[in-house]
Amino acid sequence: MPSVKLLLLGRDWPGDLLTKLREQGLHAPTIYVSTSLADEAVDIAKTLGCVDVVAYPLEMEYLRRWIPPATKGEPNTSLPESHSPLEAILARRRAPDGRPRDLDPLHDTAQDDPDAPLRGRVIVVHSARGGVGKSTVTALMARILAKQGVSVGVIDLDPKGNLQAIHHRQAALTTDDFTRLPAQMDDATLRESLVSIDSWHLLPSGRMRDGLDPGTLRRLVQPFARAFDVVLIDTSPSSAITYAALDLADRVVFVMTPEWMAFKRFVEEYELVRHLKSPERVVVTVNRIRKHVTEHHRALRLLDEAGVRSVVVHMPEDRRLYRALMSAGPLAGSRPVQDATLHVIEALRLVPERLPVRRSRRWRKVVANR
Repeated sequence: MPSVKLLLLGRDWPGDLLTKLREQGLHAPTIYVSTSLADEAVDIAKTLGCVDVVAYPLEMEYLRRWIPPATKGEPNTSLPESHSPLEAILARRRAPDGRPRDLDPLHDTAQDDPDAPLRGRVIVVHSARGGVGKSTVTALMARILAKQGVSVGVIDLDPKGNLQAIHHRQAALTTDDFTRLPAQMDDATLRESLVSIDSWHLLPSGRMRDGLDPGTLRRLVQPFARAFDVVLIDTSPSSAITYAALDLADRVVFVMTPEWMAFKRFVEEYELVRHLKSPERVVVTVNRIRKHVTEHHRALRLLDEAGVRSVVVHMPEDRRLYRALMSAGPLAGSRPVQDATLHVIEALRLVPERLPVRRSRRWRKVVANR
């Protein structure tokens, strides 16, 4: 048994046989090999007590990371030392004897529970098309929530990677690399792999368009939901994984702009989101409203006549945001923009007790009159 360094389990592996091997002195980590990373495979891995799930084709470099390094006197057959961010995080996950930290194979099981309590914490920022300011709204919400003492984790599913670009930060990992990390990670390891921005943490988007399937997305969201109070997901309007994210979300921030040509498409997409989530769980944010522009006033009037039953928040256009984007400064925005962002957070009913009482009453009055 001590000579076994890594155990790969197949689909027809008996569940009680692994327990017997553990009793006989087998302490090697176990990985479940499946044809896909669907939720069914995660359930089987959890039952067997595996540390992770992999699918064909097997990545030998990743499997070797679970094998402890050769001791003195033995030939070193492991891969040469790598200084990549992924390798550094995996190295910190290993104990001196090569076994994963904080893992007792005799008692612990996989923590990747597909039924983890996600509701009430996952917020999806969605729109009918790109270029409406979803990333900016996501960054403003994350900054204000972090200032209120809420731990915020942001997942960027947009292949353009706007959240990383507007903050001019270098990312250690992306969504492509994050899915290769072990399923069992503590909060410290998770935060080390993310980009820290104004007291909130970001996982940038990878290069693969539609590269995440629903099962992989759920495995990605679950550690975020366990580590952070609020999880914000910036989606791509043309990606199929967006609707899988909407299914996981408890609240949706639907971003639109007051443009006459795109107004019909926005309303149609809102109706689709409203059928996926109840109107009380959707907040419509009209971004970049200009004063004294007839087209914008007409679009806002038609939006009121369309019978939108969700809370509608008006966010004005702000030159201060454009200057911050160009200078890589913090996306604070002017006072009207900050007030509108606070109204969005209040409408989401995340932390209403943290908002100023006077402002909350004034906002409720405006909504009632509307």
